[in-house]
This record gives sequence, C-alpha cells and structure tokens, in this order.
Amino acid sequence: MSARTLLVAMDPNDHLSGLGRAHRVALTSIENGVVGPWDVIEVKWGEAHELENEGSHHARVAKFVRDRGANEIVASGAGPDMRRMLERLGVRLTLASGPARPAVEQLASGPAAKLSTVH
Repeated sequence: MSARTLLVAMDPNDHLSGLGRAHRVALTSIENGVVGPWDVIEVKWGEAHELENEGSHHARVAKFVRDRGANEIVASGAGPDMRRMLERLGVRLTLASGPARPAVEQLASGPAAKLSTVH
C-alpha cells in the first residue's frame, strides 16, 4: 500500500476544524497503518477567509495543498465549493470531529464509524 500524505485542518487547540477556516494545519503521512511525524504550520485561513474573495481564498488553499503533495484532507467540514476544488485536485476529504491526533490515529487503523470519507 502506498503512503497517504495528509493535511489535517485544525483550530488553535489542535481540534479538527473546517478546511477553509483552519488556524493551522498538520502535514503527516500514513504508511502501513503508521502515522508519521507531524509538521504543524500556522495558516490562519479563517482570518484570510474574511479578508479576501472566495475564489482567491480557494486558490490559496489549493496551491498550499498541491505544493505540499497532500492527497487526503482530514477536517471537520468543507463548503461545497471547497469540496469541488478538492475533487478537481484529486484529493480525498475525510470528515471527522474532535482532537486531531486521535482522529488521524483512528484513520490509520482502518475504516471507522465516526470518520466519513466524502470522496
């Protein structure tokens, strides 16, 4: 099985957040059921969302996702336009809630009832 490169959308308290309003993100991987190291980056997309038009905001998120090679997003939500953008990029969106690390650990261990893969 090939490695999955995840971008995890988080609030300032490391709970999952909506993708477009994430305060910070973690970049990590899952390979053979093992979660790799986390690289946490402050993005403040929630603040940017309020200051720029939606098209520019989605382009900023898309560039970030593409530049970092993420092929899966873990977040508590994403709006319809953000979901379409991720689909065009070929990036899977997995929805979950609560603290980020346990959600990713659960995702690594296999399908789980509380995690919902959108596409």
